[in-house]
Amino acid sequence: MDEKREKKLKEVAQSRSTDTIIDPPSPIKRHVKWKLARTKKTGHMSSEVAKEIVDRIVSHFQFIIVIIFCLLCD
Repeated sequence: MDEKREKKLKEVAQSRSTDTIIDPPSPIKRHVKWKLARTKKTGHMSSEVAKEIVDRIVSHFQFIIVIIFCLLCD
């Protein structure tokens, strides 16, 4: 990510354009950090309880996406 930002900064400096605005990357969401912290290198969860919580989080976000989609379709 740092390399991409440096590359973009160089491109902006070379073009000397003020039209290009470099946006910082958005921070990682808390639930993603939580899941990453409890995932082993093999891709499995560190415990059965952690897996159950991740499954509930995923189902919650899927439910929210369905609701948003339904609201946008109306």
